[in-house]
Amino acid sequence: MFDVKFDHHEPTAENIQTFWFKPTQPVRYTAGQFIELHLPHDKPDERGPKRWFTLSSSPEDKLISITTKITPDCSSFKKTLASLEPGTKLKMASPMGDFVLPKDDSIPLLFVAGGIGCTPFHSIIKYLKDTGQKRDIRMIYAANTLEEVAFKSLFESLDKFEIILSDPPKDWQGKSGRIGAGVIQQASEDSKRHIYLSGPEPMVEKLIEELKSLGVDEKSIHGDYFPGYQPI
Repeated sequence: MFDVKFDHHEPTAENIQTFWFKPTQPVRYTAGQFIELHLPHDKPDERGPKRWFTLSSSPEDKLISITTKITPDCSSFKKTLASLEPGTKLKMASPMGDFVLPKDDSIPLLFVAGGIGCTPFHSIIKYLKDTGQKRDIRMIYAANTLEEVAFKSLFESLDKFEIILSDPPKDWQGKSGRIGAGVIQQASEDSKRHIYLSGPEPMVEKLIEELKSLGVDEKSIHGDYFPGYQPI
């Protein structure tokens, strides 16, 4: 557990905000890991005053950040988060999790994000940019609308980046509908490519089972689950 001071927040996409915090002591973490934020609020539910968030910042950033949906009907926890004043002191649990880059940098990767599941990929890709590292990474980002696609400019720097919209605009030229295992397998184009899935828990669970049924090696599939979100 360590202390942080809230610094500022900024809009990242439609109904999505990034919140920046300054640790009171050095914090080391690996891109793609998550923390637990302790935030007392007026109407705590069964989860109490804490929530899990993937860090969306790069380990090279001076501040650490989380990125989450903030809507008019959001929970008491998120309403309190959105109303934080700069300098407010909070506590975070130390970063943890194994949804991180493989140590072997020769392994080709396919990142598949569903909505807010893009956050670990932002942390990873920005870290690679910050450190000048090169990896063979392709990415698919499934969202409801184009306005809800976060960190678009960074993701477009990848060699191959594709957006799939479930509610596309009339002039949309890309793919539309719900993402399925067939689309993922086609985008992979390589049996050695590891597939990283991040998004709403039902979506990730469904895609993992579908990929395994298509014969994709279970050892090459990595999942990051976001509970409480609806499938994209």
